[in-house]
Amino acid sequence: MRSPRLIMLGALILILICGCSPSVPANTPTLVISSPVGAKSPTTTPEPPAPEIALVRIRLATTSDWTTLSLVAGATWLEHDLISASDEVTTAEIYDNQFVLGQPINRAEDSGSVEMITETLFSLLDSGRPLVFLIERGHIGSTTLDLSLFVEDEWVVVKTINWGDIAGDGANEFRVEIPPEQLFGEIDFASAPNWQMTDIEPVDPVTGMPQGTDGFAWWNDTIFYEIYVRSFSDSDGDGIGDLNGITQKLDYLNDGDPATTTDLGITGIWLMPIYSSPTVHGYNVTDFKGVNPQYGTLDDLKNLIDAAHQRGIRIILDFMVGQSSNQHPWFINARNPASPYRDWYIWEDDNPGYAGSWGQPVWFEHNGSYFYSTYSEYSPDLNLNNPEVNQEIREAIRFWLEDVGVDGFRLDSAKHVIEEGEIQANSAATHAWWKDFRPFYKEINPQAVTVGEIWEHTSINAEYLQGDEFDLSFEFSLAYEIVKAINEENADIVSEQVGLSYSSIPPLQFSTFLTNHDQDRLMDQLGYSTEKNKAAASILLTAPGVPFLYYGEEVGLQGEGLGNTRRPMQWSPDQFAGFTTGTPWQPLGFDWEYFNVANQNDNQASMLSHYRSLIQARNQHVALRVGDLSVVITGNDALYSIIRVSQEEAALVLINLTGEPVMDYRLTMEDSSLAEGNYTPVAILGKGEFAPLLANSSGGFFQYVPIPEVPPYATFILQIQRDVPE
Repeated sequence: MRSPRLIMLGALILILICGCSPSVPANTPTLVISSPVGAKSPTTTPEPPAPEIALVRIRLATTSDWTTLSLVAGATWLEHDLISASDEVTTAEIYDNQFVLGQPINRAEDSGSVEMITETLFSLLDSGRPLVFLIERGHIGSTTLDLSLFVEDEWVVVKTINWGDIAGDGANEFRVEIPPEQLFGEIDFASAPNWQMTDIEPVDPVTGMPQGTDGFAWWNDTIFYEIYVRSFSDSDGDGIGDLNGITQKLDYLNDGDPATTTDLGITGIWLMPIYSSPTVHGYNVTDFKGVNPQYGTLDDLKNLIDAAHQRGIRIILDFMVGQSSNQHPWFINARNPASPYRDWYIWEDDNPGYAGSWGQPVWFEHNGSYFYSTYSEYSPDLNLNNPEVNQEIREAIRFWLEDVGVDGFRLDSAKHVIEEGEIQANSAATHAWWKDFRPFYKEINPQAVTVGEIWEHTSINAEYLQGDEFDLSFEFSLAYEIVKAINEENADIVSEQVGLSYSSIPPLQFSTFLTNHDQDRLMDQLGYSTEKNKAAASILLTAPGVPFLYYGEEVGLQGEGLGNTRRPMQWSPDQFAGFTTGTPWQPLGFDWEYFNVANQNDNQASMLSHYRSLIQARNQHVALRVGDLSVVITGNDALYSIIRVSQEEAALVLINLTGEPVMDYRLTMEDSSLAEGNYTPVAILGKGEFAPLLANSSGGFFQYVPIPEVPPYATFILQIQRDVPE
């Protein structure tokens, strides 16, 4: 490949040569224009200003059978260099004003992806007008456009466009407008979308198995990673992910060496259901003490736990207290009215007629009687008012904690444990059951953690987290508001919610996340923008609480609807994304050839690198894990800011939620845990020169501007060091 600098230099020379006035041949007539009377003849002819140019790497990828990219306004392109194209393309050509990319239609219908990469020299026509691109394609598939600039010996993505909508049969088109400063402005590494860890000394870093800091439990020092076993990694080539596949990938999650930075750095794993089940999601259980044979054996699980513990990773299991499969031997027996198992489930002779807590049917007929189920006829609710059922559930919990050695449980559908007639969620009996359950499992292992799935507003969630029911519970409200704030470019939305979560739930005992297996993937919710995804990750991993990442979120897995949010993990651009050597149980997601671990691993501007940097910052700095929270008023809707203060460290967080630079802002905070005095900000994440901070007697400050400009989607984490008089 030719050096980008050489291409740029050659083009500049060409432009300068072409811009000079050519000599006039002898036989060329001369046009004479008379000057107006009184006008002065210039002694020299002013040279036109040199054109603004930019060398841009363009990656065009598609899952359609054909896609074109045209530049229609704002600039021209002077020179193209086709760097690479997928082997499967039928067309990868460049014309005067258009790129054309195609693949066989049968491959497109199977969600195949192809791409072409060029280096293109742009010349700006009018600095006041945006560049306008037109993308066209057929009625299947999606298209991704990445624009990169060459910054400090590295290509850095400055704009990503993902277009997946289809208007109808035939040609579909999508217009993209890009401000000229994104391609022609002055860009250095500090303002590029690449925020690397600095060499600042760690403060109370996590080493080995997290133990807890400043009096908090171990889980407050932990970052969890949610894994759907079926889709993570297949070790035996049958197309289904398994426990041994996870063991083989542990070094990707955490290699056990705190000195390395190539692993993700997580310290906890939540395994979605691993039990025997007739369904692919596994929440309909037929054996509460058995491992799904498609995933492996009990010994495979024990080996995974041992290998994870050696690397400082704890493992928790998904557990369903309130439901079983309708194919569980208990329910098969319970269908007989004379069976001793009849009362293990909830039966009525006549249909009570009421619906569930969100309007769903909950009474299902069988042989003239009706059984109750919160979710479907395939997962009948257990009768937890029956002491025998309680004993069986507790024996299963004891088995996993004592005999297998798991570190806790994520408790599915935890608000639906015991219904009280038409009160089917958050009943008093449900709270009482969890209060009775807590001393049972804590006696087995005082360090075991429970994480409740309470899909509710913060105020209801908080009722379960007063120290006598769960250790943690997922904060769905905060997850929603993070996504909403970024989509609406309004930091006040998330600032208000993070403050509410922090103040309502004592102390830091809530689980934060962005999406999970029941929700559309984050890439889909944020308009397929990698920079928006990075901003969301920055909020998550600097916020109070215990963060959970959904597998593949760190590399941009896509999927909408329950059938598509649990697709195979994308490890590489190789066949089947490196997930299996066989045929995957489910087709791969969109753009898997680009959004995968291998492609992003060595790219410092990638989503994966951004996640790794954030996780490393949290693991190395106690303030980001257990520091108290103060929400900072920024004076600009685009800018999100908080301060975290622990016993030994204070950290200021700044995140730009928009694609435009933020310059008009002032940070103000009435009070905080900061001691009065002068402070010097030092970057944990981000680069720049930062103004000193003066905290008053209340720990507050007024109209503080740490850095003149916060670049688009930038994240700064600044350690606030108190100045000590000499």
